[in-house]
Amino acid sequence: MQINPDGPKGYPVIGNLFDLAGPDRINWLQSVAQQYGDVSKFKLVTDDIYLINHPDLVKEILTKKSDNYTKNTLSFKVVKVVLGESTFTAMGDVWRRKRRLVQPSYQKRKIAALSTTITDTIAEMLEEWEVACDKKQTLNAAHEMMQVTLKVVVKSLFSTALSKEETQTVANVFTPLLDATNKRVSNPFQWVYKLPLASNKTYQKYINELDTIIFRIIKDRRKTTEPPMDLLQMLMDSEDEETGEPLTDEELRDEVMTVFIAGHETTANAMSWLWVLLSKHADVREKVEAEVAEVLGDRTPTPVDFPQLSYTLKVFKETMRLYPPVPILPRQVEENDTLGDYFIKGGNRIIFSPYLLHRHPDFWENPEVFDPHRFDKEAEIKQHSFAYLPFGGGSRICVGNHFAMMEAVFIAAMVTQRFKVVLPSNDIEPQISLTTRPKGGVPFTLERR
Repeated sequence: MQINPDGPKGYPVIGNLFDLAGPDRINWLQSVAQQYGDVSKFKLVTDDIYLINHPDLVKEILTKKSDNYTKNTLSFKVVKVVLGESTFTAMGDVWRRKRRLVQPSYQKRKIAALSTTITDTIAEMLEEWEVACDKKQTLNAAHEMMQVTLKVVVKSLFSTALSKEETQTVANVFTPLLDATNKRVSNPFQWVYKLPLASNKTYQKYINELDTIIFRIIKDRRKTTEPPMDLLQMLMDSEDEETGEPLTDEELRDEVMTVFIAGHETTANAMSWLWVLLSKHADVREKVEAEVAEVLGDRTPTPVDFPQLSYTLKVFKETMRLYPPVPILPRQVEENDTLGDYFIKGGNRIIFSPYLLHRHPDFWENPEVFDPHRFDKEAEIKQHSFAYLPFGGGSRICVGNHFAMMEAVFIAAMVTQRFKVVLPSNDIEPQISLTTRPKGGVPFTLERR
């Protein structure tokens, strides 16, 4: 017998529009799940929205039923304006071809080859921090992590292909582009973005400026006889195993833009939360310090050290459990379906939330408590594989997950070698939109170790 999900009734005409679009959306979704169970339904103007909050059902959505639960949603359409038809936004056979082409570039051995680029960039940041420490300056972790991860992405993609002017353009454009995209995803009144407003023209100008740089580099690289082995070159060298065709310039642009966005803000936000949590939990911070001292001493980490920094990785994984980089994920329901015992009507949308799944009391003991030992090998084996989704799940799991984890662990380790990050306040709230940002940033000062 099929069950028709229940849920909050909302207001006439608009339903629960302002609840889902409002700044307190994640707490509202949590209250809906608590009151109505793991499958609930609410109204958004003319559409039914199903909230799915059980890992068994999310697994069905992301694996065997993925063709019925597509990315043909408003959020992905907004993101597609920036990313184009990339492995993140594409669907069906187009996505399958691109995934085949892109995935080999993110193999662990190829990512390991980029480790020096990562550590050199972190070292540059730390030299700037030395000056800030001497001057007793207050820095902002959200800004600092955003800057270092952007530089890592740029250098990993392009080696030294960017001029000073282009590097500055990227730095100037990225933050406002990300901020505007976050706002667009949360705005139910999308018609506003078709109007000839100055803000819309500026948004397109940001995209055009990045496109100019990316296409210039691709054009120059195709003429190079001895190209550097960076991420762009790995993507350019990829060939479809079925057809032998490489990525076109347009497809390369879309993948590069996706790496910019997905490999930049998400890691930066997670690292910002890591400093908040280490500040709150001195015992965990001391264990990270001890591990870094034992494994590295004063030397720079290499790929061989990554598996040895296992506790630091657990800390990062637990940080992403409490503050997942992407907190809410939508899907379009193409045809009528049954999830568990629940009837899901085609033509509507479902949403599921890594933020809620990561705190589901049936799958996590004391879910609000910060405990890196949840990711001990024995404990990880017992976890439900779809109760923890910082990089998504199923066949569309993020291809850059290993890159992000190695980068995060190396940042944490290299900062720890030199400094203690001191926060004047640990009371930082999450700002939930396309990503999980720390509201107002994360002010901190530095003490030498």
